[in-house]
Amino acid sequence: MKNLGKIYAHIPARGGSKRVPAKNLRHLAGKPLIGYAIECAKGVEAFDKIYVNSDSAPILALADAYGVEQYKRDDWLAGDQAQGDDFTADFIEKANPDTLVMISPVCPLVTPEDVRSALEAFQNSDCDTLISCSTTQMQTFCEEKPVNIDDTKALGPSQDNPVVQILNWAVTIWDPQVFIETYRKTKSGYLGTKRMLFPLDPLHSVKISHEEDFQLAETLLNARKSDHSNSADIQYWKIGDPV
Repeated sequence: MKNLGKIYAHIPARGGSKRVPAKNLRHLAGKPLIGYAIECAKGVEAFDKIYVNSDSAPILALADAYGVEQYKRDDWLAGDQAQGDDFTADFIEKANPDTLVMISPVCPLVTPEDVRSALEAFQNSDCDTLISCSTTQMQTFCEEKPVNIDDTKALGPSQDNPVVQILNWAVTIWDPQVFIETYRKTKSGYLGTKRMLFPLDPLHSVKISHEEDFQLAETLLNARKSDHSNSADIQYWKIGDPV
C-alpha cells in the first residue's frame, strides 16, 4: 500500500472556452458549473489542500467564496497553445504535492464516493497514474476501422466483444514525481508510465463540452435530487395489465 503523503486536489479551469463561453461560471441546476467540482473535493475529506487553478479573476474569486485555495496560472498557460501537461507540471513544481488528484470542473455528476474509491484503488496499486474512464462492449470503429470486432465474420453478441475503455478524465490521480520526470523528458505526463484505467458509472462521468450537455447534466442532477427509488419499487408489465 502506498503512502500518499500530502494529497492535493487540483481543479483546473481556464477562463476562455470556445464551444461554450465562460462555461465554468455558468449556472447549472442552481450553482456555477465549477462549484460541483469544488463541493465534490470538499466532500471527499481526504485532501490536505484543494486548489482551483485558473487564469480568470472571476473563477479565482469564486474559489475564494467557496473557501478553497486559488492558484493563478501564468499568462502563457492560459492560451490555446498550453496543454494540460504544461499547467499540471507548473502546478506540481510550485505546490509540491505528494499525490495529486485532478477533479474535472466539467464533470458535475462525479461524487465524493467516486473520488474516494479512486484514491483507494490508486493507493492499493503499483500504478503511478489513475485515469477514470467509461467502458463499452458495443461494436466500435475508429476512422471507419473496427476496433473490437472482426468485420469479416458474423456479428456476435455484444457481451462477447472485448471491452473498449474511453478516457473521460473526470478523476485523475498522479504520482507527481513520475509526472515531472516524464514531462521533463517528453513534455508529456498526463498518461503516466504505469497507468490504471478506472471505470466510473456512466451517469457520473457526463462531460460538459457542448450546449446540449448542459441540458443533459441538468436533467440528471435534478433526477438525482428526487431519486429515492430502490429495487423494491421495480415493476414489470404482465399479460392482463392495462396499456
